[in-house]
Amino acid sequence: MTAPLVRALQGEVLPVPPVWFMRQAGRFLPEYRAIRAKASFEDLLYDADLAAEVTLQPTRRFPKLDGAIIFSDILVILEALGCGVVIPEGGPRLTRTLDQVDPATVPDERVYESVQAALRKVRAELPPEKALLGFAGAPWTLLAYGLEGKGSKTWARAKAFLHQEPVKARQWLDKLADASARLLNLHIGAGAQGVQLFDTWAGELDREDFEAYALPAAERALAQVTGAPRLYFPRGILPASLNRLPCEGFAVSWQVPMAEARDLFPGKVLQGNLDPTALLAGKETAVRKARAIVETMKGRPHVFNLGHGLLPETDPDVVGAVIDAVKG
Repeated sequence: MTAPLVRALQGEVLPVPPVWFMRQAGRFLPEYRAIRAKASFEDLLYDADLAAEVTLQPTRRFPKLDGAIIFSDILVILEALGCGVVIPEGGPRLTRTLDQVDPATVPDERVYESVQAALRKVRAELPPEKALLGFAGAPWTLLAYGLEGKGSKTWARAKAFLHQEPVKARQWLDKLADASARLLNLHIGAGAQGVQLFDTWAGELDREDFEAYALPAAERALAQVTGAPRLYFPRGILPASLNRLPCEGFAVSWQVPMAEARDLFPGKVLQGNLDPTALLAGKETAVRKARAIVETMKGRPHVFNLGHGLLPETDPDVVGAVIDAVKG
């Protein structure tokens, strides 16, 4: 049988939308916190058994979830390029920024072996009606992290680099696009039935810079991915120019009204887009807003999700109530 989530990602309109959540394997679950009390984030990233276990945890707690997204991190590509990614509680940091890395460096794909093993383990345990998803960071988001060396409120250094060194910027974006595509294809080869390209910092660029730099790089990456439906998540924005992208659908961030996305992209699958903070307001608010999104998307291929990741302080009971509401 073809899993409902895969059918929706292929463009089929289902009577009830499939559901999964970004960051569903994470700190809001007590069972995840129990593992993290004994293992570091890096331990989870590079131990296939641990990564598989935390990937499966939400599907056990919430049996109505239609999919699992593999536990990994978008920065593994920068690790493969030699940037030395460390992920303390305060957020990821690099021991070397991309301007300290030789642009001719070939990614060390041994870094990806544990996530491929985890994908195979999860697929073997996951029921056939539940889909397995893979993901990678988008080129602009990787470039932003790679140049800043850590998270940023402004991404000023990375944004300025696009104009100060436009030739180098495009060279790095092309290289990162090829690396993102390669990782997504490896995920598909290991069992992923759909993949998402996360452009977490797309909304930090103005429209001109997004369309000049981030969009062509995302297009280059997505064009190389084959064998499974592709989603692109440009957090914070959703311009009409995305219609040119070779992907089946878009993950819509919570800042963009779902009705606006529906009208802009009649030929695409749409995923989303409940504001994660609505879950913090309690069951009544979260359920009301979730039902409104489902109603807006009736008659169109839709995957219900949040407009970004689950927050650590989210009550699992509220997540369960939202799933029940969406599933009717």
